[in-house]
Amino acid sequence: MNPFDAPGEWLKSALHTHSTVSDGTLPPDALVQAYVEAGFDLVAITDHWRLATPVQRDDVVLLPGAELGFDMVSPLYPRQSAEFLVYGLDHVPDDPGGDRANWYVNEVENYEVRTFPSLPAGMDWVASMHAVAYVAHPYWNHLPQEELTSMSGFAGIEVFNGSAQAECGRGDSSPWWDTLLGQGRTAFGIATDDQHYPLYELGLAWTMLRVSERTPEAALEALRTGAAYFSEGPAIHEVALVDGGVEGACAPCRSVLVQAEEEWGTSVNAGRDGRRQGRILEATGDGLITRAFIETPSALRYRRVTVVDTAGRRAWTNPI
Repeated sequence: MNPFDAPGEWLKSALHTHSTVSDGTLPPDALVQAYVEAGFDLVAITDHWRLATPVQRDDVVLLPGAELGFDMVSPLYPRQSAEFLVYGLDHVPDDPGGDRANWYVNEVENYEVRTFPSLPAGMDWVASMHAVAYVAHPYWNHLPQEELTSMSGFAGIEVFNGSAQAECGRGDSSPWWDTLLGQGRTAFGIATDDQHYPLYELGLAWTMLRVSERTPEAALEALRTGAAYFSEGPAIHEVALVDGGVEGACAPCRSVLVQAEEEWGTSVNAGRDGRRQGRILEATGDGLITRAFIETPSALRYRRVTVVDTAGRRAWTNPI
């Protein structure tokens, strides 16, 4: 399904954020209000091993969420574990069955770590809840790519995490995503701010969900089916497969890239730089791209589009 062709509306969504229920600095209701004031349409508070329950309101969709953990097959250092985001749950398990050596509570920062014994065990629990899971920040967690690709049950991964990028430069997990996609896997992406301190992190990135109605159920279905694009700044207006390649429209940007397996990705760029296998169809008066066509081979495992604005901020589509 191409979400750009689907009926409905886009919801600007915060899908990884923390309140004082765990290690955030705003109580749940104040956090929701901060996102509403920043122009968000949906908020999923994903506290660590705790379920926040903000008061329901008419001006924003609230999606239940949490950030849970699992034991890694080959940890690099003591107590190292990895995490996933789960949406649509109604409780957090008291004893997920993982290695107690990896469990701990940080009372100063008000968060705890528990683990499932493996990612597949966590995904079995997610399936039992009829919920949806995305593997969180695999680059930040140092989750080996071969470990991720050996497992299944998740809808996709957190491709971009604004907090991790600002904190230590490990926010972009697109290599993990391309490894999954290059294997022919169905794997969708999201981008988040992973907000703990709203002054510094709120709104660093977000996911645009295409929904048929403004309900948690419709948002959950969009996450399940990849009806989304995600961004740290630019907007994408249209993307479609056409004869010979991909055509797309976006907010003014300097580059439009189609990324695919092996060496097949290519791009068009504003100005003189870069190999150009395609055409700039529309541009602003100062030459920034607003619509482009990019040639691609017909027999590809996947195609995904990335646009880059003049500040270097990106937006990504799911595979089309």
